Amino acid sequence: MGSIVLLDEQTINKIAAGEVVDRPSSIVKELVENSIDAKATSITVEIKKGGISYIKIIDNGIGFASDDVEMAFERHATSKIRKEEDLMKITSMGFRGEALASIAAISKVTLTSKSINEDVGIKVRVEAGNILSVDSAPAVTGTKIEINDVFYNVPARFKFLKKDYTEAGYIEDVMIRIALANPGVSFKYINNGKTILQTSGNNDLRSTIYDLFGKEIYQNVIPLEHEMGDIKVTGMIGLPSISRSTRMHQFTFINSRYIKDKTINTAIDKACEQKYAINKFAFIVLNMNIDPSHIDVNVHPAKLEVKFDDEARVFDSIYYAVRSSLEKNNRELSPFSTIKQEEIVKNVEQISKDLMNNGVIKNTYIEPKKKYDFDKANEKIFSNNKNQQEMPVDKTEEPIYEVKNENNNINTDLKEVEKNELSLNEEKVIENNYQINNENKIEEYTSKDNVTIIEETKEELLYKYIGQVFDTYIIIQIKEKMYIIDQHAAHERLLYEQIKEAYYSKDKQSQLLLIPILVELTTKEKEIVDSNLDMFEKSGFMLEDFGENTIKISGVPNIGYDIEYKSMFKDIIDELLGAYKTEKKEKEFRFIATLACKAAVKGNMKLNREEQINLIDNMVKLENPFTCPHGRPTAYEISKYEIERRFLRK
Repeated sequence: MGSIVLLDEQTINKIAAGEVVDRPSSIVKELVENSIDAKATSITVEIKKGGISYIKIIDNGIGFASDDVEMAFERHATSKIRKEEDLMKITSMGFRGEALASIAAISKVTLTSKSINEDVGIKVRVEAGNILSVDSAPAVTGTKIEINDVFYNVPARFKFLKKDYTEAGYIEDVMIRIALANPGVSFKYINNGKTILQTSGNNDLRSTIYDLFGKEIYQNVIPLEHEMGDIKVTGMIGLPSISRSTRMHQFTFINSRYIKDKTINTAIDKACEQKYAINKFAFIVLNMNIDPSHIDVNVHPAKLEVKFDDEARVFDSIYYAVRSSLEKNNRELSPFSTIKQEEIVKNVEQISKDLMNNGVIKNTYIEPKKKYDFDKANEKIFSNNKNQQEMPVDKTEEPIYEVKNENNNINTDLKEVEKNELSLNEEKVIENNYQINNENKIEEYTSKDNVTIIEETKEELLYKYIGQVFDTYIIIQIKEKMYIIDQHAAHERLLYEQIKEAYYSKDKQSQLLLIPILVELTTKEKEIVDSNLDMFEKSGFMLEDFGENTIKISGVPNIGYDIEYKSMFKDIIDELLGAYKTEKKEKEFRFIATLACKAAVKGNMKLNREEQINLIDNMVKLENPFTCPHGRPTAYEISKYEIERRFLRK
């Protein structure tokens, strides 16, 4: 006689239930998603003892029709799909028809519901998959489900449940995810009589984030919005200040369904590169709306995974949504974005117009003589001298603006101004928001005829230099805000951009060493150097074989600062070892970033005033001055309001 037999229906149901329901949080997820499919706008979840002894879910959805209630507890009974083709256009949360049957198989269930189309409700009691009673009952439109004694008849599963507070935490996680995916639904979660979370359901994601996570995260999130063909990405992403060391605050959804997907995670990580510190993950709530025919959601028992017919298109949509949002926000919040020299030119031109319109100066305008020469200032910020001697200041560059008359003749001194018969209706002090010679006023030079001439100097940037603290941080003021700049992170970003530009332009800038450096390597390290020799040479290293596993360094990158090149060379090799199997661009990034990091001025290194200002001036011209290559912020903002609040002035 054969050994294969058919299992009885009760055992089959318990096995099937194990695939859908593994703990109380799974019950909550399935039933709350059913409430959302029923068009509920208000959902309350109440549990006791971690949901093991009691779960109650109440919604104001369309309710069950009385004829459907008994059928709803049968396996694979559903109102969501009718045939196989419907699997390719699923928009509902549920569709398999397994949830109620699976839950009823391992617990005691009481369901009370009233359909929107009926006058009287219905009440059903089910225990271990068996319907005990079906009765009419008074009820409001919607559904109430009560579950008692989860896994009471499956002791093998019951013993693997964790402590009550742990199981309650899993339910809270489920509620947070569902609330973020459905900001138009009001949710309430009660644990042992205490309200744990509650959302307003006002259809505003940012408000929902405030309800769930509080003020700090609410104040540090920015919107995501991007469209690429039929894919639309929306949501919120947190600034680096609220990043975490795990993905615990990354919530990704496809058509409002919470999913975990490697392609989406990789796209987010790539977009956040150089914006967030290494091994830090952004807070993000991201929903991708896509035609259901391009995805398959029927690949995981808990529907946590999906398959895409075009992963590259999904990657690009997520990447550009996150990247564009971060780039836009950085330009709005960074101090460097407001110190652009071009802004001075525009504002000075406006001053000229105001002077003429007010009759202060007739037939005369202010014209930029020459912009500050960023290229010249960028040649070398720091001297090669270990003593950090001050760099000489080119006094001839100080005047930037000149006063011209309508004949385009340059007025170079007061006598020329008098000859051109400039008249002044009355002497006025012209106020603006420029910082001139580190004081909040404009210097005046008055002629015998009471003519006011404005002299602007190289220091006329839209910031006030305050000083340096702890020999590490530079402090500046811009209007009502104070910024603390990390000199190492800022200089690292600056050097990274300079080295990268030279690297890809093939403009090799090497400095010959008087005494070559010999470096002994392991066999693996030597292989890495040999296989990436072009990278070393393009960046300015001059290398030669010197024995079996020894490299002679006779030339190094000319990056203008005293460096321990042997140590840096070994660090670069370690980075390349870490990127051994990655693509070439990733290797080049790691190579250049490490070179910049090791060459940059360090913390606890006192810089003179000129060096600090030159560093800030050069950061202004960069396209991305907001973080170092490894993602650490280059500047931190403190508002006047925050300072006054600390001193109890506000």
